[in-house]
Amino acid sequence: MTNWNLMESRIKELLEKYWAGTSNLEEEAEIKRYFKENPSLTSEGKYFRKVGELKDVPKAKFSHPGKKEQKSRWSVAAAVIAGLIAAALVFQDAKNQREFAVEDPQEAYEITRQALLMVSSGLNEGKSYSKEITKINKAQEIVLEN
Repeated sequence: MTNWNLMESRIKELLEKYWAGTSNLEEEAEIKRYFKENPSLTSEGKYFRKVGELKDVPKAKFSHPGKKEQKSRWSVAAAVIAGLIAAALVFQDAKNQREFAVEDPQEAYEITRQALLMVSSGLNEGKSYSKEITKINKAQEIVLEN
């Protein structure tokens, strides 16, 4: 086969894919180039030459003249309010942290010691419950064995 016949069979194959809706953009561009470089009087040739000449024409879209401006004003107002709320929360949190700040090392030691004693007493209380559970388990084993 000659190079020309190969090209024509390739274009026929691409046209079948195009009309079936399975071609990709590169294949469609190849078809447009072919018909632009090889003028044809067939209806397909005329169609693809015309499609190749068309530029991306933006579609007209109706929009209300004042609506977009109003929407952007609300967006800006919402962003400003959100920023003010965030700033107030950050400053309030910083103020609360300063109230509980401990500067004296001895005072910090005492606060830590008291917290650890409280945790320790809770653990010891749990230990006493575990002894009772152990007694219950032993009694249950005795009952189940008999």
